[in-house]
Amino acid sequence: MKGNPKNLNRGLDCDVIVAEVRATSHKPDEIYGIIERLSPGTRKIELFGRPHNVQPNWITLGNQLDGIRLVDPELITQFQKRYPDGNCMSPAAAVVATGQTATASSTVKK
Repeated sequence: MKGNPKNLNRGLDCDVIVAEVRATSHKPDEIYGIIERLSPGTRKIELFGRPHNVQPNWITLGNQLDGIRLVDPELITQFQKRYPDGNCMSPAAAVVATGQTATASSTVKK
């Protein structure tokens, strides 16, 4: 965490997570709830994300993810300013997020 955030909910959760051992680099699902409770209402980022650990309302970056899918209106606006011809959502995600099919004609490559 950068800076000195004042809105941290300290002391809410235990410091120990008991979970079954999973595949390499596969975090326990409980960690996401702990992070959400620690800093509610803030943006979170998952670096080196994989398809199994994409979380709602998180920014997930990783070379094993398919395409670009944004659902936050502010991020969509910023993306479209930077890449006016880019598609920032897969067709299925666009329908869920907006109720309409995505109309962008190309996809920005990572």
